[in-house]
Amino acid sequence: MVVILDPQAEPGVPIDAYNVFANVRRRGLSIALVSNGFPDATNLMNAVGRALEAKLDAPRIQLFERFNATILADKAVIQEISKSFDVAVTAMGHCGSCTSSAVRDAVNIARCGIPAVALVSEKFLAPAQSVARSVGLPDIPRAKLPHPVAGSGLVRIQAIADSVVDDIIAAWEGEKCLKVA
Repeated sequence: MVVILDPQAEPGVPIDAYNVFANVRRRGLSIALVSNGFPDATNLMNAVGRALEAKLDAPRIQLFERFNATILADKAVIQEISKSFDVAVTAMGHCGSCTSSAVRDAVNIARCGIPAVALVSEKFLAPAQSVARSVGLPDIPRAKLPHPVAGSGLVRIQAIADSVVDDIIAAWEGEKCLKVA
């Protein structure tokens, strides 16, 4: 027997509303940065950390780094983030499997009650939407990055981080959520 699956069909999981927000303007906000290990993802996350330090009042920032962009963050890491951090950023969606891991990490963190934003390049926004929808959280916030980020150099990566920091903060606060139809 052959079963044909329709990729445009409704997902087999319930769809949940994204409603996890935080007041991020307070002193000492704790921020988890989750790098999925795609080339330059850690450089981007470090640049995002610097941009957030410049915008927020004495945030506490910690980088969680892994070295395989095709897998999800370990459950123990997600649990640590859920217990010790106020908000999170995941990165980087820059190809197919790394987009999936960045979005799914953000979803897993948000399902623990922590506002999360996935950083995804503009060429992979539609696949990011498909991933978010397929796991039941289509409104997980995503901040759009230019493409490419990887290999563009540290100065350009810092400029990219500086350009999306306001979108990250707004998404944590519930003011703006990038949606791609």
